[in-house]
Amino acid sequence: MKIRTFITATLALLASATSAQGFQNPVLAGFHADPSVCRAGDDFYLVNSTFQYFPGVPVFHSKDLIHWEQVGNCLTRPSQVDLKGTDGNSGIYAPTIRYHDGRFYMVTTVFPSRRHFYVWTDNPAGEWSEPIVLDFVPTVTTR
Repeated sequence: MKIRTFITATLALLASATSAQGFQNPVLAGFHADPSVCRAGDDFYLVNSTFQYFPGVPVFHSKDLIHWEQVGNCLTRPSQVDLKGTDGNSGIYAPTIRYHDGRFYMVTTVFPSRRHFYVWTDNPAGEWSEPIVLDFVPTVTTR
């Protein structure tokens, strides 16, 4: 009985601590697979996979890594990505967002074609560039 009381008290304490912090996991609820976060000054930006859904790769903004607001999408024009013929197992996978010298970059892969590309912007809530395709040739090493 003492163990049950201890576990109940511990769980209540953890729940209370989470409420005191003002957030619960997940901080971004719903369908947000493969998140990637970068910091730009005092701001944080997050992107995630959208697979066959369009517009693609939502952009979220936060000041504290707890409260997030969607401010746009990286892929909003058909000229940026062709998702015709994609199904539940294909599309935009594992995007990464980075920030350098005032510019944001989002790099991703269209699966299963393994076409890699990136888009960029100076305003993550605005329009993103046309894609720049990355030539990628996998190297195979033999022993």
